[in-house]
Amino acid sequence: MTSTLGYAILTALARRPRSGYELATTMGHPLGCFWTARHSQIHPELQRLVAAELVTFEQVPGPGPQRKKIYSITRRGTKALREWVVEPPQARPERDELLLKSYAAWLADPAELVKLFQVQLEEHERRLAAYEDERSSFAKAPGRESRRFGDYATLWYGISYENHRIAWCHWMIDQLTRSRRPSPVPQLTTDLCPSQESQFGLSEAQLNASLCPSLEPRFSVPLGPQFSASLYPSCEATNPSES
Repeated sequence: MTSTLGYAILTALARRPRSGYELATTMGHPLGCFWTARHSQIHPELQRLVAAELVTFEQVPGPGPQRKKIYSITRRGTKALREWVVEPPQARPERDELLLKSYAAWLADPAELVKLFQVQLEEHERRLAAYEDERSSFAKAPGRESRRFGDYATLWYGISYENHRIAWCHWMIDQLTRSRRPSPVPQLTTDLCPSQESQFGLSEAQLNASLCPSLEPRFSVPLGPQFSASLYPSCEATNPSES
């Protein structure tokens, strides 16, 4: 049975043949904003894919005395990849260490937590800037038949995710630095991040746009309360005592 890493390799090879080194370089950074793998993981998986006849290779002259292998996906591999794409994804455990730290935040020094979240904020802003630079290479959204549509779709996920984390880090920093007076329960149906509008002077439309810049004109999706609720379901709707 092909592993998820195997399908990630097949996805990369479906775009073009690559050497093992090129695969490792490609997957050393987030592939499509979502997947990474080490060279030590890739080589054994390649051998399994070759044995399963999902991948083949040819030897070509290398930069040194040894010849290098160029791997490509087979027809059988393409068929397996097409079938896998529409299968439900495997359930995966949710393990967000920063979120876990937030759950125990009441035990820590608020000033130290602010430093922690400031570092996280800067990291997510750096990633967002890189994704935005990549987005600028697209004059318009590619058609779904284009290989670049996958690049565009996963890039939008990356942009939306980084914007969400940035908004949350801002909110955490604000909560940790404000006075300890009780805060009202936020209405998350209209605020993408609790109390964001009142704290940062952003209107709902501006906040929506900050999380998914230019999404409305590109995809003709109205960014109203319904879109906000899709990202942050309201407390009332998810409270079992009120359902």
